Amino acid sequence: MPLLLPSSMSRFIGSARLIRDTIGESPCQVFRFNRGRECFFLKCSPVIHAPTTYSVEREAALVQWLAGRLNVPELVLVDRTDVAECMITRAVPGRPLSSVSTAPRQLDLFHEALRQVQAVSIADCPFDVSAAVRLRELDYLLAHGLAADDHDLRQWPGITTPADLQRHLHATMPVEDLVFSHGDLGDSNVFVDARDALHFIDMGRAGKADRWLDIAFIHRHLREEHSSSSAANFLLALGRPDAPAKRLFHEQLDELF
Repeated sequence: MPLLLPSSMSRFIGSARLIRDTIGESPCQVFRFNRGRECFFLKCSPVIHAPTTYSVEREAALVQWLAGRLNVPELVLVDRTDVAECMITRAVPGRPLSSVSTAPRQLDLFHEALRQVQAVSIADCPFDVSAAVRLRELDYLLAHGLAADDHDLRQWPGITTPADLQRHLHATMPVEDLVFSHGDLGDSNVFVDARDALHFIDMGRAGKADRWLDIAFIHRHLREEHSSSSAANFLLALGRPDAPAKRLFHEQLDELF
C-alpha cells in the first residue's frame, strides 16, 4: 500500500521523519515520529480490510471508547483516503513486557494485565469479537486472499490446508463465557511504566470475546518464549479449571491472521 496520507495528517506530521515499525505481522503500516519532545505513531490499514479487525477506524473507535476504562494511547487524529484508513496516536509511556527478562516477573505482569482487561465492563460495549464474528472475518479473509500465508498447519493432525482449518473451526466453535478481551495480549502490546502502571496498545482486535482468548495467547507466549512450566504456572495461578479445548480453538483461529 503506498503511503498516501490524508491532508490533515500530512499537516500534523509536517517535516518529521517517519520511522517504520517492523514489529507485528498485520497488514497495517505503522510509523513512529517525533514532534518536539513528544513521540507519536501513525497507523494505516488498506481499505480492503475495513470489514475486519485490521481496520484502523475500528481501532480508533475502540481507543476512544476505552479512554477512562483502560490505559490506552491517546487518539490524536483519524482520517481516510480512497486507499487507506489512518490514525495518529500519542505514544504510551514505559517499556514493553518483551523487555522484562525474567519469567516470574512477566507472569506477574501478565496476570495483572489480564485482570485489568477483563475488569472492563461489557454491559455497554459495542465491539464484538466473539467466535462467530471472528469466523465470519476469517471467511472474508480467505475469500479475498488476505489470510496469513506464513501459517504452520502441520502441528494439528488431519489439517493440511487453510480450508481444512476453516471447516474445523466452524465445527468446533465453543460455548463462550464473554468478557472484555484485548484480542492480542502479547508481550509487545503491554507496556509497564516507571510506577508499574500498565498501558495497552494495538487494540484493533479488542471487544467482547471468550474469557479464554487472552489466556490462550498468554499461555502460548510463555510456553514458546520461556518454558512449559512457566505456562503451566500461569494457568495454575488463575484459580480456575483449565479449558484446553478453548485454548486450542483460539490458537488455531489465530493461525490464519
